[in-house]
Amino acid sequence: MSDRSTSSTFASTGAAIAEPLKPVRVMVVDDSHLMCWLLSRWIAETPGLEQAGIASNGREAIAMAARRRPDVVLLDLEMPEMGGLEALPQILKACPSAKVLVVSSLTRDNAGVALEALARGAVDYLSKPSSSGEGAGVEFRRALLKRIEAICRPVEPRPVAPSRPSPVKTNRAALGFGDGPPAEIVKHPYSMVVPRMIGVGSSTGGPEALLKFLTGLVPVIRRAPVLIAQHMPAEFTTALAARLAAATGLPAKEGEDGEPILAGHIYLAPGDRHMTVVPSSPPTLSISDEAPLRYYRPSVDLLFRSLVAVFGPAVLGVVLTGMGSDGAEGAGLIANAGGSVIVQDRASSVVWGMPGAVAVAGYAAGEGNPEHLAEIATGLFERGRV
Repeated sequence: MSDRSTSSTFASTGAAIAEPLKPVRVMVVDDSHLMCWLLSRWIAETPGLEQAGIASNGREAIAMAARRRPDVVLLDLEMPEMGGLEALPQILKACPSAKVLVVSSLTRDNAGVALEALARGAVDYLSKPSSSGEGAGVEFRRALLKRIEAICRPVEPRPVAPSRPSPVKTNRAALGFGDGPPAEIVKHPYSMVVPRMIGVGSSTGGPEALLKFLTGLVPVIRRAPVLIAQHMPAEFTTALAARLAAATGLPAKEGEDGEPILAGHIYLAPGDRHMTVVPSSPPTLSISDEAPLRYYRPSVDLLFRSLVAVFGPAVLGVVLTGMGSDGAEGAGLIANAGGSVIVQDRASSVVWGMPGAVAVAGYAAGEGNPEHLAEIATGLFERGRV
């Protein structure tokens, strides 16, 4: 495939590539001949992608990654000789620039294995469809191409329509898309109100970012609860909650409908369900199966909106790495109500879509890697200057 052909779009995603770019080289690692054939066909049919090789187990993948230097590795976890989890660190050692996307049959029972893959360096995960129907295949292809695009060809964040005149001064250079010194992205002031509630939104790359952020925030969480909307399948959230509990030493669980929100606890929206706060004494959680908001369920925007309705300016909103712009509208509501919003920076994000949208809209008071965000949050609770 020539470089000229990559000026087209990634199939089914609708995001145009502005200028000719080198093709994204994709290596497939799977012991299923059918899956290898299917993935290879999609790669061949998609402008902007190029096949970098096929390996049937982890051992072959390590040697191939060193020779072929892929940009993306689609990695199955369960394979003979050497599984994907064991091979993952060695693949990254052989080709440090590669982005590893786990593509495996993931269930509630083995969700912990997929989370361990993220801890070992995978950037994201995608579950193979459990159904062989045509609709499942179309959705699987769309999701796969969207993830490859997000980690290799990020789209410039675009601000949501603000509810106030935006103070943003920005251009392509400000966002890292172009030459020249970055222009300033004007920030929103921090709140003068000590937070009583922390709301967090995250997506691609979120599980590891959450671990880093929350482990640095343990003393603060003892004083204020944390509510998290992480975009992930329903099979994963129980395992992620257990992982957060083990890392922080604090109670962390999937939220339950009607349960009171208590300081010292971490509540995670159940996968594929919305989580919001209901005003009562004390405030309680609402878990619902209402329709996705702009494709997202759980919705960060819905969570943030409900927090503002109950806690007003005493909300600290945190937006971590992730695709899209979910959370930007809700961050605007927090900022306009007098609360504080902080976001993960581009350098430490797997995908700077969600935090970038908040920053570009002018709603963020501060940014940094997850560890630094924990320091900022601690300062806000201590009424210190940040």
